[in-house]
Amino acid sequence: MDSNRSPRSDSPPTDQATESPTAAHTTRRRLLAAGGATALAGLAGCMDIMNSIAGAILKDVNVLNGTNQEQSGSVTVVDPNGETQLSESFTVAPSDSDDEENTDEPSSTPAYGDVFTDAGEYTVTVDLDSAINETSSREASVTVDNTDDQHIIVGLGADGAPSPIEILVIDEFSDLADRFGDNA
Repeated sequence: MDSNRSPRSDSPPTDQATESPTAAHTTRRRLLAAGGATALAGLAGCMDIMNSIAGAILKDVNVLNGTNQEQSGSVTVVDPNGETQLSESFTVAPSDSDDEENTDEPSSTPAYGDVFTDAGEYTVTVDLDSAINETSSREASVTVDNTDDQHIIVGLGADGAPSPIEILVIDEFSDLADRFGDNA
């Protein structure tokens, strides 16, 4: 009997590898696929469906790299009660990376869950190891009203962004396109 089949099943063998439920990185391929699918769905009038898919991929805090170079640094998030909920180093691949075979770090998008404690004002601090357009750090206060459905986005070098390091709260993936136009 095939070792991948249970004794009571006629179903084909399955791949037993699963992603850890505490994985801190969303693969770049999954995020780009969601973004591409969002663009297509927007043309087809199905943006709600794509926002739902992207909502399942995004975590509380997400770091996106819009530059053509690998970026590394740290992100810290302090909750409305003044307690540090996140203090992590990250490395993220350039936006034009074509490395589809290797989806390990740094070809993934750093995403962190279980950061939000309560609705309110969060302070987000980003420090980069190398400056983007002479900017290597940024601190911003953002308001999270819905801890279940909102996401903090740290955008590094995004086209159309007013700052080389953008920190914003989105409700849906399509909010990035609204914020940065067609360049998101």
